[in-house]
Amino acid sequence: MRIGPTAVVIVLVAAALVVSLVLWLAQRHAAEKGATLAQERCAACHGADGNSPTPTVPKLAGQDPDYLYQQLRAFADGARASDIMAPVARPLSDSERTLFADFYSGKTIKPDEDGSRANWARGEQIFMEGSGDAPACNMCHDTRGGGMMGGRGGMMGGHGGMMGGRHMMGPGGMRMGTSGPVPKLMGQHADYIADQLDRFARGERSSQPMGNIAAVLSTDDRKAVAAYVASRN
Repeated sequence: MRIGPTAVVIVLVAAALVVSLVLWLAQRHAAEKGATLAQERCAACHGADGNSPTPTVPKLAGQDPDYLYQQLRAFADGARASDIMAPVARPLSDSERTLFADFYSGKTIKPDEDGSRANWARGEQIFMEGSGDAPACNMCHDTRGGGMMGGRGGMMGGHGGMMGGRHMMGPGGMRMGTSGPVPKLMGQHADYIADQLDRFARGERSSQPMGNIAAVLSTDDRKAVAAYVASRN
């Protein structure tokens, strides 16, 4: 028996609908599992929605998923040193890292209500134009907070961070660092950013070009940049 063109179209449409449904169910299951894992292992420090309540612990909300993934791998394999994050990251499977990254990247970051408004103008000037031997931050970090802050040794981390990257290009064509994807900065805690810049400047965080850049900025200028980006989203 011959099957007419109309029947073929119906079969193809039905198959497409089945595939779409299966994909949707898989995505929904992954999202639910990511939410459960995040609440069990991350929320106590980083907040239920990725907006950590502690100024020295980084916000994960809205961060690029590739960057989050990469930093989890870096903590797990020792490329990023952290007594707190290492035991959290090491037991995670590759798929669990992906689930964490996708969950937090889908949340909305809430900018700090920082009181250092006097620093904003100076911080914006450095971010947009540079200062002395320090190039403008927006050469690598655009005004939406993407950038190239050192790949595995990037901005987020230290004693509370967990940032990373799966692919060479993140969503929206995120700019790339010399060793991988890089963090979004806008809306991040000012205290956390200032602390990480200080670590870069002292050589406690290994990253190029961030080590050299942070070292030529004064302590006050590093705080000004931190205050500026913390106020933005």
